[in-house]
Amino acid sequence: FGDTHCFPDSGKLVSLADRRNQDAAFYTIAGDVVSTGLNRDDWDKLFQYSGDVFSRKPLMPVPGNHDRQDGLGAQLYYDLFSLPKNGPSKVEDESSYSFEYGNALFLMIDATSEVADHTAWIEQKLASSKATWKFAIFHFPPYNFEEPYPDIQEAWVPLFDKYHLDMVMGGHIHYYMRSRPMNHGKVVDSFSKGTVYAISISIPSSHDNMIAEPYAVQQFDRGYFYQRMEVKGNVLTYSAVDANGAVRDEFQIRK
Repeated sequence: FGDTHCFPDSGKLVSLADRRNQDAAFYTIAGDVVSTGLNRDDWDKLFQYSGDVFSRKPLMPVPGNHDRQDGLGAQLYYDLFSLPKNGPSKVEDESSYSFEYGNALFLMIDATSEVADHTAWIEQKLASSKATWKFAIFHFPPYNFEEPYPDIQEAWVPLFDKYHLDMVMGGHIHYYMRSRPMNHGKVVDSFSKGTVYAISISIPSSHDNMIAEPYAVQQFDRGYFYQRMEVKGNVLTYSAVDANGAVRDEFQIRK
């Protein structure tokens, strides 16, 4: 999921995703899990609106700027989740972490923390991994039409290119975008040569001023979505589904 912000709409979307994907191994939210991270009521609403979904399946989130509200820290996030403590040494435990599931590596990065504090850790994780598939999930998308992140493009994207990350997934901008495979900031002609960048949003949203992005395969300026990613051996099948259950975007990568 993209930003959920503990709204009834995002809770309905979570329930829809759960009904449609009973084989899901786990869920992830790309930051802004709630709207005010130090407000306990927001967390209670998140779990209430989502029914019992997150009591039955693991939820592997990353923090967004709303979860670390106004620079006051993310203590409730840490209190309510139990996440791996294998992140960078200079970053708070459980804010950034990694895990492997099947033949896939997931880098779960707290982009609200210092970019530079993650760079060596990202390279170490990617360099040492023997996983067939490599994914990164963090809140601030490096490529978007509204607020691109040149610091992330400079520090992390070269590592994604060097070690061939398959996908980077984010949120924050409140619209949907999927890129063509990219390497060194430019579109390439094969998934084997580049990384796909995806942005999504899990609450109703609209962008009347959205402009076309030259690297984008798909953009939606309104609506809200969840993404299903299914890996079977050397085939990844990705689909983006809207709040009515309609598939709005899909593709496959074959290795």
